[in-house]
Amino acid sequence: MLTLLIFLIILSFLVFVHELGHYLAAKKAGVRVEEFGLGIPPRFFSKKVGETVYSLNLLPFGGFVKLTGEDVQDSTLPPNDPKNFMSKKPITRAVILIAGIFMNFMFSFVLYQFMLSLNGFKSQTIPLYGDYDFRFGEERRINTVVTGIEDNSPAFTAGVKFGEAIIEIDDIPVYSVKEVRETLLGKEGKDVKLLLMNVRTSQRETRAVTAVPKFGSEGRAQIGVFLGSAVTLNYGAKPGRYLAGPMHSYNMMAYTVKIFSSLVSTSFKEKNIGAVGTGVSGPVGILHVVSEILKVKGKDTILSLLDLTALLSLSLGFMNLIPFPALDGGRLAFVMVELVSGKRVHPHKEALIHKLGMAILLALIVVITFKDIGNLLG
Repeated sequence: MLTLLIFLIILSFLVFVHELGHYLAAKKAGVRVEEFGLGIPPRFFSKKVGETVYSLNLLPFGGFVKLTGEDVQDSTLPPNDPKNFMSKKPITRAVILIAGIFMNFMFSFVLYQFMLSLNGFKSQTIPLYGDYDFRFGEERRINTVVTGIEDNSPAFTAGVKFGEAIIEIDDIPVYSVKEVRETLLGKEGKDVKLLLMNVRTSQRETRAVTAVPKFGSEGRAQIGVFLGSAVTLNYGAKPGRYLAGPMHSYNMMAYTVKIFSSLVSTSFKEKNIGAVGTGVSGPVGILHVVSEILKVKGKDTILSLLDLTALLSLSLGFMNLIPFPALDGGRLAFVMVELVSGKRVHPHKEALIHKLGMAILLALIVVITFKDIGNLLG
């Protein structure tokens, strides 16, 4: 119950930050805000202040800002109404659309700055997918992160988890795959003690694993894991610490774009959306991450929750930058076409494209949700 509550608080607050950006920009531009709502209707509570209804809705997912004239198909509104969204110049509409994205990025800057200041300006551990060098910060790499586990292997039986790093074997520190192999030499059939660290939360725990002989390699033992890398970033050197929040936001944003681009490229090459679906998590996946964080005790719990919240805010901003119909970026693309060509796309055509985009997004969310549930169950 606590996991769900914290998840909903994080999600609702990030949506509030995003929609607040649209709200403030619209008010500044003189556009009428008919409703500012948190959650999805039906309404639970509402109060009208001036010309705006402020509402809390029963379904605690998402939120919205309803602007006069935002519905491009609404033909009942007078086109010359100065408070009509569509009566504003294209550049003004573009600013209103991008304001939510801007707020998500600014919130990440501030939250990362606060989180890093609590942790000596060192980041939480970041799993690496492929080779990547971060632009800012001093890197410290961990090259013994579990990226795969063989079914029914000793590691599987002992409960070793994806995303844990092997820090020590029988009290001997290991820093590379080579050192892991060397430390396991001659231990086939014996119990070995692993010190493991969760790379997301930094929580450490010890597990006993029975090593087994490696097929075709006399004297070598294995525990049934595949190992990869993770990194922590240190922003402690002056003057970097004063800009640690923006620099870490840039690092995480650039890394996210790189991963997402690779997933999309793989999906196109293989003509299969599976790569994107595998690499992206939906609400169920995020809920599971929150659950894992809450298992950690002490300061690391707070740091990991702050880190997750800042990353989700960045991700929300990035997602809405994508020029896909129904997203802010998709609506912005239509404004840019109008700005360049001097002509508006017919409202009915634009509305149809956004509806199609929304249907695709909802279908993708369903697919990702089932994928996340399958991962948790299996």
